[in-house]
Parts: sequence; C-alpha cells; structure tokens
Amino acid sequence: MKRKVIVIIAAAGKGKRFSEIPSSQPKQYIKLFGKPIILYSLQAFQSSAYTDEIIVSASPEYFDLIHKLSVEHKISKLTKLTEGGKTRFHSVRNAFEQADCRANDIVVIHDAARPNISSRFIDSFIKLALKNKNLISGVNINSTVKKVKRNLIYGSVDRTDLWEIQTPQAFSFKTLKDSYAVVNEKNFTDESSLVQAAGFKVRITEGSRFNLKVTTLEDLNLLKEIMQPA
Repeated sequence: MKRKVIVIIAAAGKGKRFSEIPSSQPKQYIKLFGKPIILYSLQAFQSSAYTDEIIVSASPEYFDLIHKLSVEHKISKLTKLTEGGKTRFHSVRNAFEQADCRANDIVVIHDAARPNISSRFIDSFIKLALKNKNLISGVNINSTVKKVKRNLIYGSVDRTDLWEIQTPQAFSFKTLKDSYAVVNEKNFTDESSLVQAAGFKVRITEGSRFNLKVTTLEDLNLLKEIMQPA
C-alpha cells in the first residue's frame, strides 16, 4: 500500500522579530514580488509529485486569506486549516492531531516563512524520507564560531560537526505520535529536537544556503536578490 505524505505548513507565527517593516500582518503574509510569502510554499508542495495533502496551521483571522489564495491558485491539496497554538511546537502539534494517517505514512513539516523552496528539492527530499523515515534538511556551518559573553570572546567552537537546521523535516506518523506522547509538555524549536528527546534517531541531508527563513528585513532583502520574480 502506498505511503501517504502529509505536509504541515507552520504559519501561525506573529513575527515579533520582524519589526523593521510596520505591518499589520505577520511576515508570512507580507508580499514578495507581489505574492504573499506563504504562497510560495503552498505552490511548491502543490507541484510536488510526492505530496498528497497539505495542512496549514495559522491564526484563525487568516483562514479566509489562505482559503482565498488556495482557490485563486488552485492549491487543491490543501485539505485543512488548523488553529495555531502559543508556540510553534503547539501549532504543529495541533495540525498533526488533524492528520488522518497510518503508522508508516510520512509527515513533512515546513516553515511558511521559508519561501525559496522548489518542488524539485521537495521531491528529492521526500523520496529520501520515504527510505530513511526520520529525515531533516540543513547545511554545514562553515564560518568560524566563537563563544562570547558581555562582548568578550572566551572560546571557540569546533564547527566540524555543526549544522544549521532548516525545514522541511520529515518523520513517520508513528514516530511523531509516540514522540508527542512521551514529551508532550515540553517546548521545542523544531520537531527533530522533539523526536530526538523521545529517543528516536534522525538523519540529515544537505539543504540549501538559499533556503532562508524570513526573520528580519535583511532576510527579505536577501531573498529579493536570490529569487526570481514569479
């Protein structure tokens, strides 16, 4: 039986650090080349041959906007909108609880604020995830890293085994279900930390240095230089 691939797009963040641009909307709804940032992820996963279903976790006040975008741009794989929680961890868990999956189905999590992702990369990533079950993307840290306290350097960090973690991240439905059951009350900044805390092994594959998450105005400006207008 074919394993189903459910994609959760985390879009409930308030973007508190994105304060350089006065806006009534969180960063994932700000327009980049005339398109809301979240739409790039929706279209990429819609175009993926491996994606069966998309669930978006967002603030209810943006449900109508997301629904309108899905209709206008034929995002037919979007099946559910779920209310976000107090943190990213809770928002993804809320969406996960709405997923209709079997134990070996794959759940893929992606940040709505990472618009520079292609369906080609998604297909390659999910294909690996179907083989490895628990897989995340990231890039090696190639800059010198220092330990600093009160603006004084007090040590260096060996960067040999250091990676900057990105999304998408993929796990079997059973792995995530068991992980939430074991460490349900804790808060994590990504799902790989949750899964590892529950005792499961997670593999990593090379992502892209251009897979930037929009956190600051500088990130948005960099994406404008990197990406081509759609």
